[in-house]
Amino acid sequence: MSRHAASRLHVFEPSDAPPQLTVGIHEALKKAILEGRLRPSERINQEQIARELGVSRTPVREALQCLARDGLVDLQPRRGAFVSAFDERDVFEIYNLRELLEPHAAARACLLATPADVAALRRLEREIEQASTSDMELAFALNRDFHHRLCRPCENRLLMTLLDTVWSQQSALRIFTYYQRSAEATAQTNAEHHAIVEAFAARDPEHVRELVRAHISGAHQRVVELMADSEAAEIVVKTVGA
Repeated sequence: MSRHAASRLHVFEPSDAPPQLTVGIHEALKKAILEGRLRPSERINQEQIARELGVSRTPVREALQCLARDGLVDLQPRRGAFVSAFDERDVFEIYNLRELLEPHAAARACLLATPADVAALRRLEREIEQASTSDMELAFALNRDFHHRLCRPCENRLLMTLLDTVWSQQSALRIFTYYQRSAEATAQTNAEHHAIVEAFAARDPEHVRELVRAHISGAHQRVVELMADSEAAEIVVKTVGA
């Protein structure tokens, strides 16, 4: 890890290190990864982190093992720890499946939804708008809950199981946080969510279907464009099989 990359990890002063070292280091590293201060495929220097925090390498190693279980870090024998990357295949598979499944589920759901279902969607829409963009984990969780709630009244358990599998992919959080870092993207997402909720409340299945399809397709296209950008490509794209 470069000197510049290491300095971005200076989260705690040694005297401020929390009693539960592993938990504190885990949260600090996760935040650095989700905010993009630690970049996909970047090597994480355990010794440097331990020196900055004034701790032994043991809690750092334990924190990295937890992050590996979270899917945020790759532990490679004899090479060390690296920030997990995602590629165009990950992006395509997630958005392609969502575009195939969600428009149909949401269109059917709006016809079967109760007033409580509509109220829950409106509440989630407000919570998403009010959520701080600095807490990407919360923003992702609220967005996932919104889409789950949008489709849940479709009364197709197998379809919901498939969607839950797609939404829970390890790379889904990384892709979301990469896309949602800009205020423009956040505003666009909020506007599209509002339009979807209004069509859902009006029980207009074809309008819901088209809005959800356009919402997912548009997000997919914007992520691909970001990854194709020459500067972004240097940071986030890992070639298949590298």
